[in-house]
Parts: sequence; structure tokens; C-alpha cells
Amino acid sequence: MREVAEENILKLRQRVQSVETWFFDLDDNHAPSPAKKIARSAMGTSHFSSKYLRWGVASALKLAVKGKAAESEIWKEYVDLFLRDEKALADIQRLFTPKYARRSLYPGVEEFCGLISDSQRFYVTRNIAEVVGAYASALHFNGFFPEAYDKERTVEGYLRKHPEIQRYGVEGDSEEDAAMIEVLQFYKKDVVSFYSVDYPTFKEDRRFQYIIPKDKRELVQILQG
Repeated sequence: MREVAEENILKLRQRVQSVETWFFDLDDNHAPSPAKKIARSAMGTSHFSSKYLRWGVASALKLAVKGKAAESEIWKEYVDLFLRDEKALADIQRLFTPKYARRSLYPGVEEFCGLISDSQRFYVTRNIAEVVGAYASALHFNGFFPEAYDKERTVEGYLRKHPEIQRYGVEGDSEEDAAMIEVLQFYKKDVVSFYSVDYPTFKEDRRFQYIIPKDKRELVQILQG
């Protein structure tokens, strides 16, 4: 059994090291959701605003009916309602600096991203550019795709521009992130994928190959050997 485990670890290291381009989710994957922090703090509006209160009630109803699947729609509505003016975006940028982003990361995330720094690394996220840009800067990413409400289409666009790239990595915690895996597989790419969770779970999305904690310190130790 020990030989089997060591063989699987070696295979994982080799696959991770061979990835040419990574696509990462941000919210609740690399850090506690910046989008939820913005919404709960009523940034761009006020807790006493009637528009904010109506949005909150409608959002609660959608979450009760659809669960996590409603989060994308709820966040897009918040952005369109409250974050489309210069003052709101300036407030966002004052809070979400690279320094703040680095402090807010889950343990081990910065180390993991450093281990794979020879590959191209991108965020594909529903969050806005003013937020994700701070995290991409803190981790020295090659770029990011903000307000990606259709992540598979975003990834497909990248594939068409870079047909020469064959080996990809995906890390996320949602249906939208799994959709990135599906489009990569449709184009016959080699994909290593991580499904990040808060705690051990028997619920799995079979589109992901590995289930890992959001605390990535153990993964870093495994990859370092």
C-alpha cells in the first residue's frame, strides 16, 4: 500500500510540474470571498439603502431555492446595482491592495502558487477587475479574467488563441469551475484539476480529479517532497 501511495504522489508531482497554464477561481478558493465581504459591508451603497435592502431580501430567497448555484447571479446583480461608479470602485481599490490580498490568502496558497510559477497562471473569476487585480499582483500572476460569468467561454477563447498549449491545470470550488475542465477536455487537452473544500467531504464532483483543503500547506509539502 505504501508503494502505491508513493507512486500516486510521484504521479501527482509530475502532472503538476508539467502544467503549462493554470486557471484559478478566486472567491472562497484562494481567500475568503472578497465578493461576500463587499456585499456584507454594503460597499458602494449603504445598509440603510432601500435598494440594498431589496437586493438582500431577493438574494436570500434565491439562495434558499438554488443554494450555491445562485451566487453568480446574486453577485452580478450587486455589481450592476452598486459598483458601476467611480467612487465605489475607488473605495474598493483603497481596501483591496496587494498587501491586503496577501494577508487574506488561505494558508499555503502563496507557497503553492510559487511552486508552479514556471507556468502561466490566471484567475478566471466573477469578481471585478479592481479586486482580482490586487490578488493577481500579490501572487505575480500572468493575468486575470474578471467578471467571467461564463467561465467555459472565457477558457475557450484562451484555447483558440493558444492552440499550442496542451497541458492545463484548474483549481476551484464550484460548478462554474468544473465547466472549465469540461471545455478543456472537449478540446482534448491534458488537465489536472483540484476541487478545494473547507473540510473533508464525501460529496464530490467527479469532473475534478483531486479533492484538497483550502489550507494548502499539506499539498505544498507533498509537492515539495
